[in-house]
Amino acid sequence: MFSKIFRKVPAALIVVPMLFAAFINSFFPKFFNLGPTSSSIASVDGLNAIISITLVAVGSQLTLSRLKKALGRGLTLFIFKWLSSIVLGFIFIKLFGNKGIFGISSLCFIAAISNQNNSIFVGLINDYGDEYDMASAAITSIISVPIFTFLTLSILKVADITPSSILDLALPILVGIFLGNIDKDFCKFLGQSQKYILVFLGFSIGASINLSTIIEGGLGGIILSILTVLSAFLFTVPADILINKRPGWAGISIYTAAGNAIIVPALVSDLDKSWQATRAISQAQLGTVVIFTSILVPIVVGLWNKKFGVKKIKI
Repeated sequence: MFSKIFRKVPAALIVVPMLFAAFINSFFPKFFNLGPTSSSIASVDGLNAIISITLVAVGSQLTLSRLKKALGRGLTLFIFKWLSSIVLGFIFIKLFGNKGIFGISSLCFIAAISNQNNSIFVGLINDYGDEYDMASAAITSIISVPIFTFLTLSILKVADITPSSILDLALPILVGIFLGNIDKDFCKFLGQSQKYILVFLGFSIGASINLSTIIEGGLGGIILSILTVLSAFLFTVPADILINKRPGWAGISIYTAAGNAIIVPALVSDLDKSWQATRAISQAQLGTVVIFTSILVPIVVGLWNKKFGVKKIKI
């Protein structure tokens, strides 16, 4: 019964362990301070170690054979998705500053709109796309890697992130790319390992979160989820229609936040201490965005395709 419920929750592999650990930390705060082993779970060093392993696994899936098939539609979606995060991030900062509005900081806003859950995209392709859309999923998977969020934050000077800091984040990804391209079996192994790593990643993140913070970040997270989905109609939807000569649903499909968006505040606050105070609330809001965009986007895509007569097909 539990496994059935678990499978129905969007981004369950990271969200459910995160909420479970947050529950323990909220009601039994000394649980993660019994000794060096338990305390390492909730420590910054412990979290960063799991993040590095996650990035190696993610990088291993960016093989050259997949990228070759991704030119065209995928490149258009990728460019306009990243462009939207830079332009909208710039406008957000000019209007509301880094502190933001409705409790949503510029860091949180950019982390949400510059990320993507490629699994949702692939799932929607299975319903509405063709073989070329499926090929484009290889290049859109790059958006799922936090490095582009970091580059956007650096370009907009939201955080004091040096080139060496970006290289530090990119290193495990580059190691993963190398390993994934030299050995197909290793690529497959690391790809399959991601679902197990995400469980520990979610638990480690949740171990430093108090449930009162999640409740506090709930409304901001819902608002941010809506803003994230609406962002699609300003850039990627027109680009998909005008450049790719497609119905536009693919432009909506890449505006779901992946589970790794939750780790961005932790990574940034380690590099720029000025963000330490908003770290917990930002993680809570992004956790809400991960869930809500995974629900909202398939609904919006379904309504969009119904309006424009795009029928479900099987690839």
